[in-house]
Amino acid sequence: MVRSAEQVALALRTAEALGRSEALPLVSPPGAARWLGAPLFLAMVAEGARQAAEGRPPAPLPVLDCRTAPGLALAALRAGLPVVVLEPECPAFAAAEAVARALNAAIWPAPPPAVDLGPGRATAPRTHLRLTRWLAAEEPGG
Repeated sequence: MVRSAEQVALALRTAEALGRSEALPLVSPPGAARWLGAPLFLAMVAEGARQAAEGRPPAPLPVLDCRTAPGLALAALRAGLPVVVLEPECPAFAAAEAVARALNAAIWPAPPPAVDLGPGRATAPRTHLRLTRWLAAEEPGG
């Protein structure tokens, strides 16, 4: 779970150091579509990927959590998010899923398992250690 471009870069560099090559899901905090928004989340992920681009990091897979807000999910898809999370209890879930398919994107009913790096700085040694342990333990693909 990423909250800054610095955390995105750290996640991508750490995944690269561990030899992971598949796309790395970078999950927003729960409900971030309401306060962060799709354009800013995409810009944050792009900046973090740019910072990590010295080597050959895995491709980022931005995942924006929209909770129960289908309008925000549709706006995120239109903004170019490849994956958004929308709770399946949302009455518009099926319609949003159809729109996502038409855009070659996906609606997930829940975010994938993720380590929350918290609001702290990505340069903190404990943040790097937590992330390394998480990515080393995960199966490829998340």
